[in-house]
Amino acid sequence: MTTQETYKLANELTNKEVNNIVTGWENVNEKESLKTFNSLVSLGDSRELACATVIAKKYKSKDNAEFYRNAYTN
Repeated sequence: MTTQETYKLANELTNKEVNNIVTGWENVNEKESLKTFNSLVSLGDSRELACATVIAKKYKSKDNAEFYRNAYTN
């Protein structure tokens, strides 16, 4: 996912979607995702951009099959 795609995703995310994603991270105990998200928000990123950045980071670090498997089974 490129930087441009990350910003596009951030612009498309609603506040409700961000809340659902963050709640999902809390429910499955994804401490690293929550830590990164909270750090980015505290540094001044919008919640939408911080969420998109974490998603992009996870997308880059996993192969696509594992990424989608995790997205739809959690």
